[in-house]
Parts: sequence; structure tokens; C-alpha cells
Amino acid sequence: MTRLRTLLMAAAGLVCLASFEAHALDREARLAEAADAYAAALSEPDRSARLDGFARAQRAFASLVEDGVATAALYADLGNAALQAQDRGSAVLAYHRALRLDPDHRAARQNLEHVRSRLPGWVPRPEAAKGFEGLFDDRLLPRPARARGAALAFLLGALGLVLAMRDRRGAWRGFSAFAFIVWGVLFASTFAEGARDRPLAVIVAAETPARSADSAHSALALPEPLPSGVEVDLLEERESWARVRLSNGRDVWVRRSSVAPVDVDPG
Repeated sequence: MTRLRTLLMAAAGLVCLASFEAHALDREARLAEAADAYAAALSEPDRSARLDGFARAQRAFASLVEDGVATAALYADLGNAALQAQDRGSAVLAYHRALRLDPDHRAARQNLEHVRSRLPGWVPRPEAAKGFEGLFDDRLLPRPARARGAALAFLLGALGLVLAMRDRRGAWRGFSAFAFIVWGVLFASTFAEGARDRPLAVIVAAETPARSADSAHSALALPEPLPSGVEVDLLEERESWARVRLSNGRDVWVRRSSVAPVDVDPG
């Protein structure tokens, strides 16, 4: 009986392994098909057919994301296909998700800056923080990464302090002091009031009227609708409305369906 149970467990394991390998091969084939669709659209001379081709590539890349293939490269490819398909909101969203996974992804950052530069001149847009200010910019270095960095810096500072007390070497004291300075900066930036409870989101609808209150009958807060691709801070959600903050600090209300958060709740 024990031998039979062992054989059955081994057979089940082989079936699961074969299923996993088949699924992985299917994903690779679908990724290749999406890349081929994108390449074919690039060489399509007819504008309408070209847009349709990029839209097909966008759907193919998006289906892989929905299937659990979440990599910075895939999100960047999705953003490129969406941008070429003139779906600017989905492109900005994908580029931000790529940068969440890999903050150093050069293509995603460059393309994001390109999209920002193509927005209408009146639209508020974030300016890339430089130097010290970049540590306080959640778009460049997300709060979870800063929190992990702060914890690591604190541990290194404590270790350096212990070694300095034991060996009495100035080098260890300097190392410990530097680590604690880094910890202090990252800790302060992680819990800075301006970065608290303000998840980044993107306007994904083509034209989104911005209103002064959560009602379709309230006055317009802006003379023109917000175009897709505008980056906002998501402050509050109330039934079918969302209160968002533009990059110039102004709060407006938009339809919840017109805005999508960059960070997706896995639950």
C-alpha cells in the first residue's frame, strides 16, 4: 500500500511538472507572437492597419500580464505597444509599473518622459526630482524600497558601531556614522507627510472632465477635460468618484472608471 501511494504521488508530480513546462512553453509562444505582431505593425504602411496591429500587440502583451507574467521588460513592451496604438493612458500606466519593478529601466523612463513632453502645455506634469530631492519622490524611489534601504542602513550602522567599540578604529566609526546618516535620510523620506497615503495613479480615459465635487452636476474645476496619460495622486474614492491631486497641487474629482492606480492590490 505504501509503495502504491508513493508511485501515485510520483505520477502526480510528473503530471504537474509536465503541465508547468507546457504552460511555460505556451507563455513563450504567446510572447513571441506578441513581439511578432508589434514588429509587423511597425512595417505596416497603412495607418489604420498599423494602429490595428499595435492594438493587437497591446492585447497580446496585456494577456500575458493578466496571466501572471509581471516583468519590467514585459510592462515596457506593453507600454510601447499601447503608445503606438495611441492609448496614452495605458502606456503611462505600463511604464510606471515597469519602473516599480526596475527603477533603472532606461527605456521605460525615457518613454515616460517622452509621453509627458507630448501632453498639452496646460496639463500639470511632474518634474523629475534631482539629487537629494529624489529620495523624497515616490515616483523615482517608491516608499517600500526606501523603507528596506532604511532598515539595511540601520543594521549596517549598528554593525559598524559594534566593530568600532571592539576594535577602536576610526574607519569603523566613520562607516557607522555614514550608515546612520543614510538611515536618517531614508527614514525621514519614508514617513514624510507629503508622501503618505497618496498612491500614484494615471488618467486612462481619453477625456476626463475634472469637477469641483463628487457630482456630475458640480462645477468644472478645469476649463478643459484631462487627457489620458496625466499622472495624479489618488487621495480618496467615493462610490463612482475619485478625488485626485494634480502635479501642481490642485485637487479635483473625476470618475473612478477614468483613473487607474499604478500599484495593483494582489488580493
